[in-house]
Amino acid sequence: MGVPWPGDPEHVFYVWYDALTSYMSGIGFVDGEPDGKKDSAKFKKFWPADLHMIGKEIIRFHAVYWPAFLMAAGLPLPDRIFAHGWLLFEQEKMSKSKGNVAYPEPIVKVLGNDALRYYLLRETAFGRMAIFRARR
Repeated sequence: MGVPWPGDPEHVFYVWYDALTSYMSGIGFVDGEPDGKKDSAKFKKFWPADLHMIGKEIIRFHAVYWPAFLMAAGLPLPDRIFAHGWLLFEQEKMSKSKGNVAYPEPIVKVLGNDALRYYLLRETAFGRMAIFRARR
């Protein structure tokens, strides 16, 4: 959901620009600080990303807006961007607000981590939609 731009109701502004600065400062980006600090070793290790993996519904923000912000800041772009499909629950996108989420904890408690991992790797093709079916 976007925020209407003041004075132009046809234009919607998304708040993704602040997410980028939050993510970058979280891994130690400090270049340009008044005290003259340089970027942390952690930032140098993790930026630019070799692979930027995102959900398919937000590809426009990560493949158009973020690269524009990075270029404007003179920062390198991620090497690759990969948008993965959704994990569907009974034919619908899982959503906490809809309440149709399959929580892993009960499954792991009964079957263990390895069984859940195996199921997800076997039943889902990387990059495509996958259906998680509840069997009773």
